[in-house]
Amino acid sequence: MTLTMFECFMEAVKTLNFTVAAQNIHMTQPAFSRNIAAMEDELGFSLFLRSKQSGLRVTPAGLAMYNGLVKLNTEYGMLRDQAARINRGEEGELVIGILNGMCLDSKTMETVHRFQERYPQVDIKLISYPLKRLLQSVENGESDMCFSVCGAVEGRENLLHEDVFEIENYLIVPASLHCDSKKMYSLKDFREQYFLLSEDSPELNHLLIEKCREAGFEPKTKMAPDYDTKMLWVEIGKGIGINSKEHFMKNSPYVDFVKVKEIRMDGYSMIWQKDNYNPAIAIFYSMFEES
Repeated sequence: MTLTMFECFMEAVKTLNFTVAAQNIHMTQPAFSRNIAAMEDELGFSLFLRSKQSGLRVTPAGLAMYNGLVKLNTEYGMLRDQAARINRGEEGELVIGILNGMCLDSKTMETVHRFQERYPQVDIKLISYPLKRLLQSVENGESDMCFSVCGAVEGRENLLHEDVFEIENYLIVPASLHCDSKKMYSLKDFREQYFLLSEDSPELNHLLIEKCREAGFEPKTKMAPDYDTKMLWVEIGKGIGINSKEHFMKNSPYVDFVKVKEIRMDGYSMIWQKDNYNPAIAIFYSMFEES
């Protein structure tokens, strides 16, 4: 059934007069009648009864079609409006992947709150992932976007990114070393300690080793199976690692966060799948930039 057939049928039921109905939709009466006849032929039953005595009447089948099409037209309008809201990013959901153990920085938190206030119909979700799965969650569609260190998407052509902020890094050391949190240290001051690496962050491992070499020594290292385990090893005194104060371990009495001159700032990127057309991603990014 074409839209023209639909329009002719609905108007004919309303007026019960083909001539008047044709005039109402700016169509000639013969063309109007042909559309009604074609619709009846396609359906296989009559929609109207025609007689000189009683004029034009709707058949029971025609009335059922009319009532159903009125309901369908209403549902279509609602569906169209909903789709338009989703297309504008005003409805739907936005899933953001966050690294395990990391607290939201103030800029991200502010953007999340502003987004929720401006678009209450969009369900914004934050999901925590281990480092190894953070980018995978974006690639496989579990997350619409995530935040990770700059350079993490290198070699992943299916991912797009924008560098959005910097976070100050600290050397996390066991509290038993009694370091002064106000002093600026060098990595060389900790050359006798074990520097902890993790199997799921080769880029960070390489950066740490290179910074130690630039400081004039070859670091002693231990390899943890993953990023989260590495941080737990620091807490039990098995070695030292690098992280920001956005990590939950900032509240642990068993470690100290100390500044080292070789590694101060770390850039973070907003990352998303290039084939993900969720409009909420662009809206969130724009609001993030406004912050």
